[in-house]
Amino acid sequence: SELLEATPYAPLIGPTILPVLGAVPDAAIVFFSGFGSDAQTQLDTGMGALAGSTVMLLTIPWVLNLVGGAVDLIEDKDGGLRGDYPNSE
Repeated sequence: SELLEATPYAPLIGPTILPVLGAVPDAAIVFFSGFGSDAQTQLDTGMGALAGSTVMLLTIPWVLNLVGGAVDLIEDKDGGLRGDYPNSE
């Protein structure tokens, strides 16, 4: 991704191109799931897959942030709580 920022089109990469590249597979799943003789059932399956992948893509980074950012709380000399960050003193 750093190589994409080195191009003359860097102002377009982040706000335009990367979101489109993320949305194209989702749109393809929904579009192609509507083909066939039983389109409604197929479309329900495609939308379910889209919803499931969205929930997974939101849940995994959230859990990793919780685990990676967890710190112990310790009581300071004023009686309040503060985070016991590594190398904080």
